[in-house]
Amino acid sequence: MTHYFGEIPESLRTKIFYPLGKNLWKLFKEFGYEKILKFQAKSEEIVYEELHERLNTTLITAKHVLEKRVSHPEQILTYLLFPPVASIRTDLQQGTMKLLYGDSVDLSFIVMRDETQDIFFILSGHCEDGIPVDWWMAAGDDELLDRRHSKIGLKLKEIPKQKNFLQCGLRCLEVLTDVRNERTPQWATSSSHVSPVWTSGLWNTLLERSGHEVHAALYDGCVADKVFDEPWFAYIPWPIMIKTLLMMKRKDWVLRLTGLMYRHYLHWQGLEDLAINWLKENNSEIYSFNLKIWDEGLPFPIQTLNSSPPNLKDPKVCRRQLFDWYYPYPEISIKPEHLGMNIEEVLKGVFLNVTHETQATEIINSSHIISTGTGLDTKII
Repeated sequence: MTHYFGEIPESLRTKIFYPLGKNLWKLFKEFGYEKILKFQAKSEEIVYEELHERLNTTLITAKHVLEKRVSHPEQILTYLLFPPVASIRTDLQQGTMKLLYGDSVDLSFIVMRDETQDIFFILSGHCEDGIPVDWWMAAGDDELLDRRHSKIGLKLKEIPKQKNFLQCGLRCLEVLTDVRNERTPQWATSSSHVSPVWTSGLWNTLLERSGHEVHAALYDGCVADKVFDEPWFAYIPWPIMIKTLLMMKRKDWVLRLTGLMYRHYLHWQGLEDLAINWLKENNSEIYSFNLKIWDEGLPFPIQTLNSSPPNLKDPKVCRRQLFDWYYPYPEISIKPEHLGMNIEEVLKGVFLNVTHETQATEIINSSHIISTGTGLDTKII
């Protein structure tokens, strides 16, 4: 059964973003709004464990690289501390993070439920000299979420219910900066940022397997305020370098970010066994549906660079549901079978010798594999 845009309640603040999320829109068309809500609610039970595994892998791998305890760090990838939906080559992590965020930075992701507009969870991380060193998370009945803003008296978890996206972010920033100064006074002079993120935006990027596509999706969400009243997600305040890069066109942003993260090579981002097993047991329909999509393969980087989302500025696009994305050579992709692998194997993560200079007509095979796996479990080919 195909579901339609009109089925999404007008009262949903994030309704207009659904067609902007390629993965979210596919899920919605297949399962409908109510099913997605149930999926998001059910996922709350796995979020901490999943992020605990992912971010601890990031910290441990960074420590090993810094201590020169791993060989070929240029072939090993882990996820970023922020945002944790994107990966990076471990030899590039320190320089890239320092360039984008500065010498010493705290950044807290405030993930907000679309339907109730309260806080789902907060994920906070700290980078020192470009190196990820610490993270913490608050969710559920954590007393931190009941902490009140010193001036307006609102509980932290209720602040997102205000309609002004920027004001919401600034007030959360004030509370969380106080928390940072109390918990880690040694970092009291570090720059402090928050990133309000709607759950729909989080899941759209979490389901993406191409590193290039992730950065394209991040761009789309961050600049959505050029079309709508607010972005899908943002940094408050914007780190200067990231704000500057966002002034570029979509294609140039993806080119710059993937250069910083991978030296332009394509990463088929892995998904932890913990998350896969949870999806199989708790959302088998959604897992099977995504498995089919992932099995269709990844677009070449050159296809991602020249792709474009639906023109949501045009009222006719929404009225007629013309939400198709443009990709050159849409029938072409890099599939697991081209690499001599199955979908379960590529979901461990595959780093490929494929860049934006690789033509989409080129035949890709196992000889293009640089490494497989993530973090210290990486296998160099």
